[in-house]
Amino acid sequence: MFLNKSDKLAIVEPNGNKINYTQMVGYVKYMSNNVFKDVKESKHILIISENRKEWVFSFFAIWDRKAIPVALDAMSNDKEIMYFINDCNPDAVVVSNGTKDMVNKALNNLNLSDIKVYNLDDYTLSIVEDERVLNTPEMDDVAVMIYTSGTTGNAKGIMLTYANIIGEIKALNSIDVVEPSDQMLSILPYHHILPLMATCLYEYYYENMNSVVIVDKLNSQEILKALADNNVTIFVAVPRVYKLFYKTIKDKINSSMIARFMFFIAKKVNNKKFSKIVFKKVHDIFGGHMRTFIAGGARSDTEMIEFFEILGINYYEGYGLSETAPVVAGSVRPNFRIGTVGKPLPSVDIRIIDGELCLKGPMVMKGYYNKPEKTKEVFTEDGWFRTGDLASISDDGFITIIGRANAMIVLSNGKNIDPEKIENKIIEMSDEKIAEIGVFGKNDKLSAVIVPAKHIANITTYVRDIIQIYNKNAHNYEKILEYKLVEEELPKTRVGKLRRFMLPEIFGGKSNEKKEMINEPDTMEYKVLKGYIGKLKNTEVGPDENFEIEIGLDSLDQMELLSFIENSFGVKMDEQLLSKYHNLRLLSKYISELSTSFNESTIDLSDIIKNAPFKKLKDSVGPLIAKPVLWLLFKIYFRMSIRGSEKIKDVPTIFIANHESFVDAPGIIQALPNAILKKTYFYALEKYFNSPIMKAISNHANIIKVNIDKDIKDSVEQMSNVLKQNKNIFIFPEGSRTKDGNVAEFKKIFAIIAKELNVNIQCIGINGAYEAFSRFSKFPKPKKISVDVLDSVSVENKTYDEIVDECRQIFINYKKGKK
Repeated sequence: MFLNKSDKLAIVEPNGNKINYTQMVGYVKYMSNNVFKDVKESKHILIISENRKEWVFSFFAIWDRKAIPVALDAMSNDKEIMYFINDCNPDAVVVSNGTKDMVNKALNNLNLSDIKVYNLDDYTLSIVEDERVLNTPEMDDVAVMIYTSGTTGNAKGIMLTYANIIGEIKALNSIDVVEPSDQMLSILPYHHILPLMATCLYEYYYENMNSVVIVDKLNSQEILKALADNNVTIFVAVPRVYKLFYKTIKDKINSSMIARFMFFIAKKVNNKKFSKIVFKKVHDIFGGHMRTFIAGGARSDTEMIEFFEILGINYYEGYGLSETAPVVAGSVRPNFRIGTVGKPLPSVDIRIIDGELCLKGPMVMKGYYNKPEKTKEVFTEDGWFRTGDLASISDDGFITIIGRANAMIVLSNGKNIDPEKIENKIIEMSDEKIAEIGVFGKNDKLSAVIVPAKHIANITTYVRDIIQIYNKNAHNYEKILEYKLVEEELPKTRVGKLRRFMLPEIFGGKSNEKKEMINEPDTMEYKVLKGYIGKLKNTEVGPDENFEIEIGLDSLDQMELLSFIENSFGVKMDEQLLSKYHNLRLLSKYISELSTSFNESTIDLSDIIKNAPFKKLKDSVGPLIAKPVLWLLFKIYFRMSIRGSEKIKDVPTIFIANHESFVDAPGIIQALPNAILKKTYFYALEKYFNSPIMKAISNHANIIKVNIDKDIKDSVEQMSNVLKQNKNIFIFPEGSRTKDGNVAEFKKIFAIIAKELNVNIQCIGINGAYEAFSRFSKFPKPKKISVDVLDSVSVENKTYDEIVDECRQIFINYKKGKK
């Protein structure tokens, strides 16, 4: 029985309006008697609406009419709705103002005029006051139909009986997670079984009668407002919702030494009451009453679970499927263990068959609607339901989910690879530079589709480095050997599950083809920029194509573009701002709003170098002072040897070296004669010189700091200025330390400057530094390091690319000779 009359609070609407159980029963009766009076018994009635009180009333009113509610996504498009209508042949559709147009479009496309449409916004509800008890389905009747999320193909209608629902509720009640006074927060759409059961049906069962706070907008501001205005004790959501709060709170704690210390103490004390006192401000954010987070729908990060537990909030992870109504197991106290999904509910039997978790229980579905063959596929001959999850069961009964069987990538060598594990690892190590990644198997190797984070300059370089670092530490069979950057987010279900079957199409370009060049802005700024970029990259450029990801503008291309904009339109921008206005449509609009004149300039990179403004340099003696101290350290600890210093000439020179470790530059200066060292300036990334100590070093060490995300032009001008004053530049052309000990690709800025200013390039090789102190090492090892002055490269009669290739080959040959 559901919806007993009572003065107890039942629903809190987004606007704060409160409805008790007696009122709720009256509203349901009104809808049954007046709105749905023509609904026929046993017929399917679609509900396509956002979460609201009328959604809930409609569900129970359809039950009262002895019909079957079919809960559908309010965000469904017309083609999806057409599929659902064709699949389940409904008698009527319940809509709202927000969904009616899409539903009507689907009905018109199907030429269906006999399906009744009920718009919830067309009715003013009243309360019916009588003693009639609302109808509920018979135990074996189908009580609700939910469609699968379509992660592997077309959605299937899951038939859940009334017995399934009652069996699930009684099983959940047996583990005592919810107390009679608890209030739930409802943020997930009811067309999914997790929110439908956990924040609707479970609460309104006559033995429970909890209250539910409905939030109709899934954003942190609305959620926090609802928490502040009510007495919510239990929050039910998918892990990615909790992750939003996790990151914000964690960053705040990490920013304070005192907060970090208190977090450490709370972890050691391991007492919820203590944590609630220590982290009172955090608990106040969640309204001050929060006791438990319940997560389902996807796997939770173990670090996040531990984090919230230390803060004093229970983080319980449920496991199940839409086909099991949904929960069949849970990591809840006393059967709580991080990294597992706990033990099965008391009424559930489990076993592992060929590595797959199989189960029996009262909540297992009747089957897929009109799909007997599909139903047969998910049951064994003796009636065990096949979950599709690979799992293990510990000796004391805890279940660990390994991964979805149909998502696992199976290679020809027999290796089974969980793509989600790899995706999480890469996201974690990307420092928020990768927004999404989908890994899939292609030609017996791993490939990936990557969505970079927005508004980050030089993102292609960052992503390449991240993948290279990941591959360095991964097993051969887990390495990402191909990847593609895309701008649009990856296809997902409404609760955030990746639709993996679409990844190969996106990788191949079928789902991410260049957009047709329609609706192009008809402005002078747009036409000028389109012509300039098209000429720069020798390609046709569309209005909405991402400069870096789709058109392929590298850092030097961007520098030229920014110089062109400044000289032609009088608008000064940097690379970071360009990443915000990352396509022609956005950039031309931005420039049109700021520009007051236009004087087309044909300035290019060579002009920037040759016209670099003069700035008087002040040679520092810092490197000369540090040199003997470093020599002693390198000679004793690294047994350093130096060869070929006599090759170095006292003329303006660009020194380049392969980049193996943090000790490269201090080691290489030992090879430079003092007279040369005194007037040599070192090109280095600004991010390594942000601390007070490093800033002090940079101010006294002839260091040119560059922010590759912000102002490449300034650094090019600085280097050009140095060489024009008959001094030297030292640069690592790889741009960053090697990930694997090999010589990486060279960035050609050194070659361009050398060519335009007609200065020679002196190659200096370093060997052994990678083994001594690679980017993956925490402390340097006493390995032998050698520094060798190699060949000098003349730039006469050579192109930029020829200079780069010749220099890189010198280092490749050098490293080969050292092996």
